[in-house]
Amino acid sequence: MRKAVAAIGLLAALLIAAAAPAYAGAMSGPVKENPAILIVVFGTSYPEAQAAFENVKAIYGEEFPDAEVRMAFTSDFIRNKIKNRDGIIIDSPITALATLNDEGYQDVVVQSLHVMNGGEFHDLANVVDCFNNLKGNYAFRNLALGAPLLTDIEDYEAASEALEPQFDRITTGTERTAHDSPRNASEVAVVLMGHGTEHFSNSAYSQMARMLEEDYDNVFLGTVEGYPAFEDVLEEVEESGVTTVRLMPFMIVAGDHATNDMAGDEPDSWKSMFKEEGIETEVYLKGMGENDDIAEIYIGHTKEAFDSFEE
Repeated sequence: MRKAVAAIGLLAALLIAAAAPAYAGAMSGPVKENPAILIVVFGTSYPEAQAAFENVKAIYGEEFPDAEVRMAFTSDFIRNKIKNRDGIIIDSPITALATLNDEGYQDVVVQSLHVMNGGEFHDLANVVDCFNNLKGNYAFRNLALGAPLLTDIEDYEAASEALEPQFDRITTGTERTAHDSPRNASEVAVVLMGHGTEHFSNSAYSQMARMLEEDYDNVFLGTVEGYPAFEDVLEEVEESGVTTVRLMPFMIVAGDHATNDMAGDEPDSWKSMFKEEGIETEVYLKGMGENDDIAEIYIGHTKEAFDSFEE
């Protein structure tokens, strides 16, 4: 086990050393006393979906005015696509942390913007562990990882409450809508689409679906690549007797999955498959990152990470 930890630390050191020519050198500048926050997301190449990231970053800037707030993408594919298409270079978590270290930041929170503790989050946790095993000039004084959206039961409760304004109605029979033609809750349902994963953390979606079931009438959650699947959601929708569903992403950004798998015109999109079953659809094409109350859940996790720092 000790050999594995040492190997991980050595790997991180080699990665930083390999990146060194791009920088002035480790700790080349004065030590900065203000902290830094590195927000880490999977990423998206959809320009309109970037609004979710910008909103979260702006909220972090307001909540932590003394901190340097930056963002990194975990997806090599998306980073390379944006670089080749737009000429914009976006850091990976490893490069971003190496840069912060080089610039003299010693107290850093890496805040995951993942939905749950899945494979991508654990990959990020490994990167943070690597840097925490470094010693000397390449070591941070404090480096902590902020938890994903759905970690504690309180997170599920807060997420359910945060999503309610998006539903555009109170689903207990009392209408509350900004639409020109209000409808009763018995006529329309909300269907949230999550990503889904083969990782055992996929159970988070079932727990969230149960929470929504307890909190609201006719609000259902399914996933593209996991359980509950579309067929499970369709069965619930049909049993509810609604005539219309409002589709919205249970994802931080409304990127490829939301635009195509959920709201696309292809026959296998959720919108098309609902219409095939005689159910009308509406589309809410905004990621959860544009919901300020969702962002506040992440803010809480970042504060918890700061609380773990040693003086």
